[in-house]
Amino acid sequence: MPFSSGPVTGQPIWDMLGTTMPRGILGLSDPDVHLIHGRWFMFVGGFSTSFRNRLYQARLPNGAGPDQAGWLLDRRPIIDDPPKGAWDAGGMHTPSYVPPHGERSARIYYAGRVGARHYGRGSAYAIGVLTRNSRGQWARNAAPVLCGWPGRPSVLEPLVIAVDTGYRMWFLATPHEVAPGEQPNFELHVTDSADGIQWEPSRRFATCEEGFFDNAVYPTSHGWEMTLARGTNLHGTTPYPDQGLWVMRAATPSPDRAAWSTPERVLDTAAPGTPSWMARGVCGPSVIPLPDGRRIVFLTGTHDVDSWWQATRLRMAHARRIAVPSPYFLATGTIDMTDVT
Repeated sequence: MPFSSGPVTGQPIWDMLGTTMPRGILGLSDPDVHLIHGRWFMFVGGFSTSFRNRLYQARLPNGAGPDQAGWLLDRRPIIDDPPKGAWDAGGMHTPSYVPPHGERSARIYYAGRVGARHYGRGSAYAIGVLTRNSRGQWARNAAPVLCGWPGRPSVLEPLVIAVDTGYRMWFLATPHEVAPGEQPNFELHVTDSADGIQWEPSRRFATCEEGFFDNAVYPTSHGWEMTLARGTNLHGTTPYPDQGLWVMRAATPSPDRAAWSTPERVLDTAAPGTPSWMARGVCGPSVIPLPDGRRIVFLTGTHDVDSWWQATRLRMAHARRIAVPSPYFLATGTIDMTDVT
């Protein structure tokens, strides 16, 4: 067993049912954490009190480590809303930051919602990109860089890294986001690009039977790791696939599944003692390996609550406020995993 299997340790940074939601924000999800010019930054999707899905940036104080508290969210989104009628006018989700690579500036890939529906039949997503200009501002590419295909018209949850040949992207391909009472139909795909804009035809990386929703890919002292999540049981559907995290290892960040080890489960969110804020599963992992063998895993969990009334009781106990009317309640936070190899 390469990872310890003790109880989950971690806490929310922002919690829809806690006291920590920034003003003007209803929920935050899919954190993506990077060390930029010696300071830790997080790119994260947010749902504002004006009912818009936007991309935000948070940062730790200078000198703070990724395992420390003190994240401060910039309340202004990193880019203005797409224009009315644009392909991503329904909202922007799931940022994946890539630092400057060769002669190309930093980028943020993201999932854009095509219409008003968040989930179920009729919901549709594509993948777009922001580029940072010479003034340090983000500019939105007017067209998506990756779209779905017949049978799997929605592509989302991009995870992009720089490689010697250009860029590599893992992403979710699905008919649509899961609606209440439905079972997930998730496949992970992978594709390469020389310039990060024009992408090669993708190939399947993980099957529908495995059910992985999204992933993180990162270097370690002994090669590369991939942490995978199955998403979360947003709507409390029963039965539903087991939720949690799995880890695979490889010598390089290969697009070939055969190069990776067998997935090992490292988090079971149905286990006794799992905190409510992640008890219906986790998604959006972003992993920072530390020199002492720990992995700081930033992720989003779904609260195990059955109704708005139950959510309000929890919210009142912590924040003395009623819960925002919502079909589900998210929290974004961290957990620790320890490598014992």
